[in-house]
Parts: sequence; C-alpha cells; structure tokens
Amino acid sequence: MRFIQFIRPDNGQTVLPFFSDRDQAEVAAAGKVATVAMAGRRLFELTRGATLMLNPNRDQLTFYPPEIAALLEGRPLGVFSRETLDAAEQVGVCLPSVPTDALVLTLRGLYEREPSVRAAYLVEVHRGPDNADIFLLLTLVVTKGNDERMVQLTTLELGSVSPPPELPVTMTCVLPDETLPGLCHHGIQFYGT
Repeated sequence: MRFIQFIRPDNGQTVLPFFSDRDQAEVAAAGKVATVAMAGRRLFELTRGATLMLNPNRDQLTFYPPEIAALLEGRPLGVFSRETLDAAEQVGVCLPSVPTDALVLTLRGLYEREPSVRAAYLVEVHRGPDNADIFLLLTLVVTKGNDERMVQLTTLELGSVSPPPELPVTMTCVLPDETLPGLCHHGIQFYGT
C-alpha cells in the first residue's frame, strides 16, 4: 500500500490527506487512485511521523505527528479558539503576576526542538471592564507558514504543564521581519535564538 501526499499551497508543507466519508475520498481521487477504508487508529499507526489533513477539500484539519502520538497514547489534544482583537482596544500589561516557571520550562523545551520559532514572549494582559479579564499573552516569533503548526503544538504542550498555569493563555504569532508588538516589552522574553 502506498499513501498519496500533496504539498499545501498555503505553506508548502507535505501532508497526507484522509477523509471522513467515502464520497469525499472518491471526489478527491478522481478515478486516478484507489481509496481504502480503515479505522482511524490503524491509519495513525501506519503513518506515524507524517502530517495528516482531514477532509482537505472542505474542513482542512491538520494533525501533526506529536498530536497523532498523543491520540494513540490516549492523551487529549489541546483546545483553542480563534479570537480577533480590535487594534484600538486599550489593555493593561505587566510582568506575569503568577508563577510561570513550569510553563516557561515546558514551552522552552518545545521551542528548542522547533527551528521555525525564533523568540517567545510572555506578558500578563488586563482588559475589559475594570481590567477584570486577565490572561497571559504568549507571543511567538515564527517563520512564515508555521504559525498554525506552532499554535497546535503549543496547545498540545500546554496540556502537559504541571502545575497548570493559573491564568488562561492566549497566543499570537508574528513573522521575524514584522515589528514586535510593543506590549511584549512589558513582559519577559523566555526564548530566543
């Protein structure tokens, strides 16, 4: 058996497509290759080390090798959601007021293995009415096309931080040639190449 892969046009990454239903698989195969049905666990075991994409023509959910390993081991994947902030929103920022040693050590270990990450910053943000919405903002300087991957891998890694962070973690990515957001200068840089 040979698996067909393709290169993502948005970031140049090679992925192996798989589908949640036969109709999608047959449309993608276009009669040029055979499709095979199998259990997801078996697919993950056979393709260890590959990056997989579920329903590439519709949902485009990417699973990276560390996430697949976590699923095979019965560990949960991290959960994240996307949020857009108004650039004009006024927020308060400061050094983290809660312990962050475990968080920093765990994330530093991840980023040392990831050449796409150039720097990482952590700052405490206060926003909303009376600055009551408080969270840690993690800013990654990451090479082009790797932001999605690093968000997913960071989210997975956050699940292993012990003790877990006392505040929620929000994450943003910037390119190495972009100007670093000014609020990063009010926190800590805990990783840099």
